[in-house]
Amino acid sequence: MLDNKLKETGSIAYIVSMGAGLESFVYREVDWLYKKGLSITLFATKFKKGDTYSPKKEWSYFTFPMHMLLLSMPVILLKVLFKPALLIEALRNNALIDLIFAMKFSTEIKCRKIKQIHCHFGDHKLFIGYFCKKITGLPLSVTIHSHELHVNPNEKMFKIAILECDRIFAISKLAVNILTKRYFVSSDKLVLNKLALDSGVWSSKKPVRVLTVGRFQPQKGFDDLFAAARLLKDENVEFIVVGFGPLNVQALARKMGVEDKIVFFEKFGLKQLRLMYQSCDIYCLPSITHPGQGKEGIPVVLMEAMACGLPVVATDAGAVNELVKQTLVSERSPQELAGAILKLIQNPELRYEQGEQNKLIISEKHDMSNIEEFSSQLLDLQKQ
Repeated sequence: MLDNKLKETGSIAYIVSMGAGLESFVYREVDWLYKKGLSITLFATKFKKGDTYSPKKEWSYFTFPMHMLLLSMPVILLKVLFKPALLIEALRNNALIDLIFAMKFSTEIKCRKIKQIHCHFGDHKLFIGYFCKKITGLPLSVTIHSHELHVNPNEKMFKIAILECDRIFAISKLAVNILTKRYFVSSDKLVLNKLALDSGVWSSKKPVRVLTVGRFQPQKGFDDLFAAARLLKDENVEFIVVGFGPLNVQALARKMGVEDKIVFFEKFGLKQLRLMYQSCDIYCLPSITHPGQGKEGIPVVLMEAMACGLPVVATDAGAVNELVKQTLVSERSPQELAGAILKLIQNPELRYEQGEQNKLIISEKHDMSNIEEFSSQLLDLQKQ
């Protein structure tokens, strides 16, 4: 019923800031509304492309960067002169820049045949929304958090704009009380609308985490890893990939349809990497023999994972079998890779047992005595 209602509504202009991407909760809110079929256009007062919470490709958005504002200023100011009441109000309340944004946004709002304006936060976004309402005559709503009630950038303008809103969504009872008592907002306009969180995503139930660390290049076998992840799509498992390099592993994961199963991180320092080893359940090394990149030696990341007590699933590539004694699978076999991972997913006792054995292998064969021997042999050259 809700889906049908949303689909029947007109498009909404969402006035936001994306100077460092959207706030995560605004991003999730917009994403949910999009998935439900609601038509939304984001109007950004600031915009930085490429942030984690930048709009998705399919989202509609309009930006008005500062350099464009400066270039357009003469034309916009000329148009503002034809709205003397708004100009006087903006000058009186130190809101000229907000009016200039509103003039530009309003033109776009009319072109896109938008039916409603919503502002997230009661700061400059609301002030722009207020002037947009005055120009377009469209209904205006706002979501009020906390900051704008305690440290507003323009308290005088806030008092004017908040009373012109047709609906106000407050995220807390405290905000409702302040809006009612301090700003005299009518209760019939005010809605207590608590922020939403998907408990299916934010859950105490931890998936089995499979970690892979390595340079992003074909030899490391990421396509086989992602194919194995696809085979395990119905399991409560999450793949963690850490590294850097020329191969676009995120694009590869999207192409293979497993992006939701994988969390990507860029290059880590020692402390970050150690934390990741200690937080995961299985280490996977899906390397292959590559005509242009050769064979694996003994990867240091594999030693680090074993030293931290992780069981290992690795391909029998290069010299890996000199270190890994328990779970080796054929190169280029996502089926074997997935099967070996699944066995460990289903058997926590086996994970613990193999992890303990791996710690022993590293402590016996790869402790710091190896570098002491190296230094001794190195200095022997000076005695010859």
